[in-house]
Amino acid sequence: MVKVIKKSDIEIVAEFEEIFDGATVEEATEKAHNQKMPGESAKFIITDTRFTKANIKLIGEVNDGSK
Repeated sequence: MVKVIKKSDIEIVAEFEEIFDGATVEEATEKAHNQKMPGESAKFIITDTRFTKANIKLIGEVNDGSK
């Protein structure tokens, strides 16, 4: 038996939705504006994917005695 590993690169486009709260509209808006990455509570939907490349590499071979 032979084993191979496949590593794929896929570009994913996602839409994130997150709720921010604050004492005022300005404070909540500033929190939303200053956040660089979505938080753990963010909801997301994958809107598009694109396959870019894949590499397949031999990682192991079991010699069972047959040829």
